[in-house]
Amino acid sequence: PMTEGYPPAPAPPAAQIEATDPPQPSALRPVVVLLLINLGLSALLTVLVILARHSVISYQLDHRHVTDPDQRRVLRESYTVSLWGRVIGNVVASIVYAFLVQALLRGRRWAYRRVLWLGGLGIFGLLAVQATPYPLWMRAEQLSQALVLAALLYFTLRPEVRSHFAKGLPGRDVRRGRRSR
Repeated sequence: PMTEGYPPAPAPPAAQIEATDPPQPSALRPVVVLLLINLGLSALLTVLVILARHSVISYQLDHRHVTDPDQRRVLRESYTVSLWGRVIGNVVASIVYAFLVQALLRGRRWAYRRVLWLGGLGIFGLLAVQATPYPLWMRAEQLSQALVLAALLYFTLRPEVRSHFAKGLPGRDVRRGRRSR
């Protein structure tokens, strides 16, 4: 053979071995799908709120029972800023979700922890916002998002997924090409 007389190829450095993506468990698929469903629901709500912004803001004003024109003007401005803040937040979330899903698929533990936080805080926030005067269709969408996040937490905490992101496994604590401390 042609390899006679040649030394064997050197083994790759340990850092390269750690940086390889671990195999994905099939139980991770529902986590990614639910993240994308949540993002889709959020984007849909954002588009609908932009399209119906004047009626949503009028609904909020009418349910505050404010009759003073100056107070209504200030409140309308506040609701408008809040609405556009939501739009900007959803654009940022979309970008973050893209990186988060990619990191999850690469088996990064930090991404797993972010999904847990996202699920828990998201449910809390979506339930807390039920106290805000929103039209029924907005409340229904937000409750459906909370249910999606509850399912996300359920699948994220499944034993197969948890063990996939266990602390100390090779490649799990890699951040931006470096191993975290």
